[in-house]
Amino acid sequence: MSDSKLQSLSEIFNNKIFRIPDFQRGYSWEERQLEDFWEDIQNLSPNKIHYIGLLTVEPINANEVSNIEKWKDDLWLLKKGLSAYYVIDGQQRLTTLIILLHEILCTFSDNEGINYGQKSEWIDRFLYRSYNQLYKSFVFGYEKDNPSDEYFKTKILEQESSAADKYPETLYTANLMFAKEYFKNKLKPLSKEDRETIFDKATNRLKFNYYEIDDSLDVYVTFETMNNRGKDLSHLELLKNRLIYLSTLLDEDDETKGRLRTDINETWKTIYEYLGKNKDNPLDDDDFLFNHWIMYFTYDRSQSDVYAEFLLKKKFTAKNVISGNISIKEIKNY
Repeated sequence: MSDSKLQSLSEIFNNKIFRIPDFQRGYSWEERQLEDFWEDIQNLSPNKIHYIGLLTVEPINANEVSNIEKWKDDLWLLKKGLSAYYVIDGQQRLTTLIILLHEILCTFSDNEGINYGQKSEWIDRFLYRSYNQLYKSFVFGYEKDNPSDEYFKTKILEQESSAADKYPETLYTANLMFAKEYFKNKLKPLSKEDRETIFDKATNRLKFNYYEIDDSLDVYVTFETMNNRGKDLSHLELLKNRLIYLSTLLDEDDETKGRLRTDINETWKTIYEYLGKNKDNPLDDDDFLFNHWIMYFTYDRSQSDVYAEFLLKKKFTAKNVISGNISIKEIKNY
């Protein structure tokens, strides 16, 4: 893993674009997390900095995406020299910040200056870039196959899209809209000076521990140790990353291990899609995992309190893989 350093949003968003991969869960922050986030910003002195957590990203090879359909809208930016990254960890905080910046910018007219910059300059840096009305590419957003992609563009950032009628409304899109309305209401009574101060804090005073990974092994080892302010990782999220980490330890060739990693990601993509479908009566991540555990391992319900301990501490462990007690076939079947 490359060296980490504390960076602000302005430093991170320096000729870069970011995408949340389609196999990650959608936006999960609710009112409690938003209240904590807003309180942190309010309590931050204008000349101080505040550590906001870890941001782990994976560089995307421009040559590898040039023939992929879902990247066609962004190729013009990559050809201009911008770098592209997948957001591996920190997507909830990053999404929240982008929503907040958008809502602040919406309160200013197009010809108003904000913190010594034109509104259009800030839009270019953090939200989207346009070229001759022919191309529009989003600086931050979801990968094209992610169910939240079109919703984020059209409903949250309020931009037109050719596929605007194709997005599903899910638990995750409902959370995105709640965050948008939450910040809109918080900003409404504030003066221009106060809004500029919040914009400065959000872009310059909140600091991420920023990692660019160059080895997939490292990110899945460190993922389980992250415990920053925000919404705790579910056991379902931890299990996905545990299985991918175990895939790196298997005594198999790289192509076989790569296929297993793809299978795991595709499986979780489907799980998150269905968990988010019913936004009015959502199924909790760990309720789903608990019931799946009962069916798959035929444990009775009297042992329900130990399902996570069994999966993460007894069954799918590095020790079991290294000792040969778990094979690639067993992980793939699960």
